[in-house]
Amino acid sequence: MASLPPVAIIVGRTPLDRYSVNRGYIDGVLAAGGRPIIVPAGPGVPPELALEALDDVRAVVLTGGGDVAPERYGAPEHAKAMELDTDRDLVELAMTRAAVDRGLPVLGICRGIQLLAVAMGGALVADLPDAGFDGHWQEELQYEPVHEVEAEAGSQAQQALGGTTFVNSIHHQAVADPGSLRATAVSTDGVIEALEGDGILGVQWHPERLLGTDPRHVAPFRWLVSV
Repeated sequence: MASLPPVAIIVGRTPLDRYSVNRGYIDGVLAAGGRPIIVPAGPGVPPELALEALDDVRAVVLTGGGDVAPERYGAPEHAKAMELDTDRDLVELAMTRAAVDRGLPVLGICRGIQLLAVAMGGALVADLPDAGFDGHWQEELQYEPVHEVEAEAGSQAQQALGGTTFVNSIHHQAVADPGSLRATAVSTDGVIEALEGDGILGVQWHPERLLGTDPRHVAPFRWLVSV
């Protein structure tokens, strides 16, 4: 294990009295040939302490979770905000920007793609149904592909799909403005499903929950470890 490239997996609190993460993130990193390193993001974890973890890793995974606080991207509060954790925001934004500055590869999944957009100067859709996009919150089918994604030919997003075009969907927010990143995949109704930059990839779906039924979804983790 010690010879495998270490990959930081940043985790939040769910519920608020414990740090937790879907095991698929760990399984994905291991399957891709990486060594998972769990890094907590929340109260009592000073950003400067979390940043020290970047000294010992080769890549970073931003995991799923609740909404990024609207204040982080200059938007007003909204009534449908879910599981806000401003302490997590603070740590993750600092780590994301530092990782990008250092040239460490970063993979953002679900909340992670949204965090990437905000870190790179972008903004989010506060609530997809309110914006006219239905059918993206399908938690009861979280381990099944439910809609198609169209990725730009030759993009990192296309590589992350691993040859499939169907993904699961468990989100009520999405990226509205990618900031300095580039949107390279969309769902059939036009919702942004992937962002990328040099050594940066964000996907709106949950590949870690599809690994058990379709091993092609290890592709984003392989991309991360091989960059």
